[in-house]
Amino acid sequence: MERDCFQFVRKCHQCQIHSDLIHSPPLELHPMSAPWPFVTWGIDVIGPIEPKASNGHRFILVAIDYFTKWVEAVMFKSVTKKAVVDFVHSNIICRFGIPKIIITNNAMNLNSHLMKEVCEQFNIVHRHSTPYRPKANGAVEAANKNIKKILRKMVQGSRQWHEKLPFALMGYRTTVRTSVGATPYLLVYGTEAVIPA
Repeated sequence: MERDCFQFVRKCHQCQIHSDLIHSPPLELHPMSAPWPFVTWGIDVIGPIEPKASNGHRFILVAIDYFTKWVEAVMFKSVTKKAVVDFVHSNIICRFGIPKIIITNNAMNLNSHLMKEVCEQFNIVHRHSTPYRPKANGAVEAANKNIKKILRKMVQGSRQWHEKLPFALMGYRTTVRTSVGATPYLLVYGTEAVIPA
């Protein structure tokens, strides 16, 4: 029966287009848990996105809270060191308080002297995931994959994806995350969102 299912999926064109691209064999999961909301954030960049949006944006800077799985995302034409620091100030610190830990990969724009200064100023521990082990920042990698999948289904090749990003975030925030068994919206606000469905 399982073999028949595999054969069916291989013949389905839509399944092949929208399937997850898994490049490594499955391993035992070792989730990084956070003891309370907004204590640990993972930050990463999606892009460059082709085709670029009609307003010229090609990148999405994404941050996810490890406890609630709440996602913040902003679009940019280019993700500069200053843009990353401004994002941390306005979208994390000013909205959710000072985190204890921020996890990024080793990209230059995410590990600049400006970022180091912000982390020292607010006493934030800045951890890095290596290129050889991106799953060390697995929550944000999973969020990136889901946001791209949602946008792909909403836009279908259009250059207007920048207009759909807020709706994609709303969809992500109001969908039950299996890792926590609740929606990020519920964990952040204590009530479910009123949505069209």
